[in-house]
Amino acid sequence: MNSVRVHASRFLTALAIAVAGGCAASHLQPPLALGAGRIADPSVHVGSIKMTPCLGGDYYCGTLRVALDPAGQVPGSIDLAIAWLPHANRSVRAAGTIVAVEGGPGYPSIGSHSLYRGLYAPLLQTRDLLLVDNRGTGSSDAIVCRPLQGAPVMRLSQVTQCGRELGRTSDLYGTAIAADDMAAVLAAMHITKVDIYGDSYGSFFVQAFAGRHPDRVRSIVLDGAYQVIGGSPWYPSTAPTLRAAFTRACSRSPVCSDLRGSSVERIKSLLEELRVDRDRVSPADVAFVMDTAGLDPIAYRDLDAAARAFLANDRAPLERLVSEAYAEEEGAGAKARFYSQGLFAAASCSDNPQAYDMRLPPPARKRDWDATLQRKRDDDPALYAPFSIDEFLNIPIDYAYVPLCLTWPVASKYHPAGEPVPPGTHFPRVPVLVLNGDLDTITTPAEGEKAAQLFAHSTHVIVANTGHVTALDDFGGCASSIVRRFTQSGEVSDACTARVPALHLVPAFSRSLDDVEPASPLPGNRATPKQLRAAAAALLAAADVLSRSYQFHLSSGAGLRGGTYSASFQNAADRVMLSEVRWTNDLAVSGTADLNARTASAQAALKITGAAIGALHAAWSTTGSTAAAAIEGSIDGNRVRASMPAP
Repeated sequence: MNSVRVHASRFLTALAIAVAGGCAASHLQPPLALGAGRIADPSVHVGSIKMTPCLGGDYYCGTLRVALDPAGQVPGSIDLAIAWLPHANRSVRAAGTIVAVEGGPGYPSIGSHSLYRGLYAPLLQTRDLLLVDNRGTGSSDAIVCRPLQGAPVMRLSQVTQCGRELGRTSDLYGTAIAADDMAAVLAAMHITKVDIYGDSYGSFFVQAFAGRHPDRVRSIVLDGAYQVIGGSPWYPSTAPTLRAAFTRACSRSPVCSDLRGSSVERIKSLLEELRVDRDRVSPADVAFVMDTAGLDPIAYRDLDAAARAFLANDRAPLERLVSEAYAEEEGAGAKARFYSQGLFAAASCSDNPQAYDMRLPPPARKRDWDATLQRKRDDDPALYAPFSIDEFLNIPIDYAYVPLCLTWPVASKYHPAGEPVPPGTHFPRVPVLVLNGDLDTITTPAEGEKAAQLFAHSTHVIVANTGHVTALDDFGGCASSIVRRFTQSGEVSDACTARVPALHLVPAFSRSLDDVEPASPLPGNRATPKQLRAAAAALLAAADVLSRSYQFHLSSGAGLRGGTYSASFQNAADRVMLSEVRWTNDLAVSGTADLNARTASAQAALKITGAAIGALHAAWSTTGSTAAAAIEGSIDGNRVRASMPAP
């Protein structure tokens, strides 16, 4: 599936560590003591691996050299990059080792070390944390297929070229080999059993690891999960999930739920118009926006209102939404060590079920595909409704996915495609926690359920109002607390999942103040309806650029209908400076807006000019279906005291 999103110095002084219960063993050999005036070697040995301080000083990093081809048919080796954080309380023996695996495929796990440390922080007093960059990612010899790595949009021609460049090594980056690499790292470090967490593709990896090395796992967490075996090459749960997720987002927002008809019906009307008006936006573009919604909540925030605006001949909101999806959700421009598009292709084509026979050479495979696609058009035309099959498969190939491997080289008999675990694998009977967001369009809840069914002792938890991957950067603390408690005790306490607050949706896009729903007056208000419309438009302008700046981590940008903004970030806080930003054509908004993601709160100090002149201060919660914004200030000399649904 798709991805689709790196301390305080402390030296280790213990001479050796053994882990209670034999569940994991971290054997440290101390550095040699040197004579007076000489600095001791800060390195340590964990098992047979020499490690040195890194990532600020309290982690230790090392490498393990493994064969490029375990079957010995292709010469060469890879140095697997390892980062290890020993437990903080050095007065006790480690209670175990936590392993975390990043997604993509293509992202390095070590690159997300701060996220995993944040997730497991309370447990790291007594547990070690281990991260390994899978072969072909990060510092483990990241694959660099240059045209593919720099492509603005991933296309089949670039995937084809990457496969040719990799040649005989094109089948050496699948999950089966990577899982065996992880087992080799654990053996070298003398770690017997681990509590293992995987997010997105990491959940696929963890299942493969558990199936191939069942004796190495003590507990499993699959976050943003999809099944390692038993999947369909057509991903049939995608379209039902898109329809259900956009329906849920609308039904939980009062500015959308009170509209006549459903959100999906309005999107269908938009698609009918786009099929006639073949201008700047196509149905495939809308499919791409909807498919990325699990990664980008702005798609939920904007699409319903943008569809209504387009049908009223206001194209700007939809065109911007499409442009952002291509600019922000495709991987072009990133360095391969941060995200390897080549590894994404290589692992995907090694691992996943395909709609064509991967044993055929590409020309014959293409003929097989053409026949298969035509049968699917005839037999199941509503597979991706409200989109046609061809519309959906015309989105970028790393999201459309089905045609991705049409031209990939044929795998050798030693590493057959589509077998991340051996046929007939029985998965270990260990505690397993599976997590999915109910707004996740990337790895759907239905796919998570199939993953859960592979394990005899699994619990599948659906987190409300949440997209792809639930427990990382979880400022609300629900999913992350479930993960920690499960890892520590094996218990699953998920009552909080139904209380995760709803997303805020845009009420409507308006080209002039006359079309803006006015803020509601409160006692003491002296502003006219027109002035209350100006107050609402100013707040919508601030929230619009604030949400985009934070979601896409933009340091600058443009307003919907003009003006600019700049932004600065610190931890989970975002400050945006607006300069004549226009939500409507006739009102310019300047000032500042601040977001605190940890508290889900925002505030703004704004000045407006144009159709109205004034100064306002507003504060609001950024989530929750009943949240309201409070607005105070003065417009055209009249006191404003009002409220409106929080933007």
